[in-house]
Amino acid sequence: MDGVHICVKVKPELQGMYWNRHDTTSFNIMAICDLNMLFTYVWNGAPGSCHDTAVLTMAQDGDSEFPLPPRDKYYVVDSGYPHKQGFLAPYRSSRNEVIRYHMSHFDNGPPPKNKKENFNRCHASLRSVIERTFGVWKKKWRILSEFPRYDIAVQKRVVTATMGLHNFIRISNYFDEDFVEEVRHTNINNEDFESDINDMETTNIADGDHMTNTRDNIADMLWANY
Repeated sequence: MDGVHICVKVKPELQGMYWNRHDTTSFNIMAICDLNMLFTYVWNGAPGSCHDTAVLTMAQDGDSEFPLPPRDKYYVVDSGYPHKQGFLAPYRSSRNEVIRYHMSHFDNGPPPKNKKENFNRCHASLRSVIERTFGVWKKKWRILSEFPRYDIAVQKRVVTATMGLHNFIRISNYFDEDFVEEVRHTNINNEDFESDINDMETTNIADGDHMTNTRDNIADMLWANY
C-alpha cells in the first residue's frame, strides 16, 4: 500500500485544499497492489494536502467494503502509515538510534548492522513493488503526468480508467515493454518473508502491540538467517 500524487485542475477557491508539498495541486491517490503488479484497491480523489494516514482513514471510514486483511495477514506500508493491526510498517529511527530504511542506503553504504536494519532492507525491497507499479502506470499513461485540461470529476475517472487498463494489459499477458522493464527488478525471494504467524498468540493484544510482536518475530528470523 502506498500513496501517489496526480496533478489536478481545481477552481482558485479550492487550491489551498489540493495544494501539496511540491507546490502543485494534486490528488493523493492511495492504492494497494499485489506482487504481480496488479492494482487491487484504490481510494481515488483525496486532496493533495492530505497526509497518507488521513487518506487511509478516509478510505476506512468512507468505504464499508474497504479490504481489511485477515487477522494473520497485513499490508506492507511505509512509515507514513500507522503501524497497527493489518499494517506492517518499518522500524523508525529514534532520538537515540538511527535506523536506515531505503534500499539506496544499503546499496551505497555498509550492510545492515542489526536485525532492525536487516528487516527494513527486506521490507523496502518487498514494498518496492507498489512503487514500480506506480512507475509503470504513470509512464504508460502520460496524461497522468501532465497538468490536466479537465475538471476534478473527469480527472478522477481518468485515474480509475487508466488503472483498469493497466490491470487489463497485465492480466492479458500482452508483451509490454514497460512491464518487462520493471518485472526484471521484482524477482523477490518471498521465502525470506515467510513466518509462521498463524501460531502466534493474538488474543488480548492491542493492535500496535500485536504488529510490533509480528515485526520483531520476522526480524529475528531474518537476522538469524542473514
